[in-house]
Amino acid sequence: MLVQQDISLQKNRQKTGQTIKTIIDKEENEHYTGRTEFDSPEVDNTVIVLKHKEPLRIGDFYNVKISSAEDYDLTGTVCPEL
Repeated sequence: MLVQQDISLQKNRQKTGQTIKTIIDKEENEHYTGRTEFDSPEVDNTVIVLKHKEPLRIGDFYNVKISSAEDYDLTGTVCPEL
């Protein structure tokens, strides 16, 4: 598990600065939680999407620019439509 944790962190750090299509799964107090179009729920990485002015809809996809990465989580903000 420790080897995989390091691999996951390296792969996630490569996503920093990228804009990734993300589905929103739930709303938390300070943020939304979702996953990229490539990840399965409860198995793969989660994407923490910081809240902004406009509320997001659960189940919808948004373009999220990744600002930071942890072992199994990515954090980012919604980008305007491209």
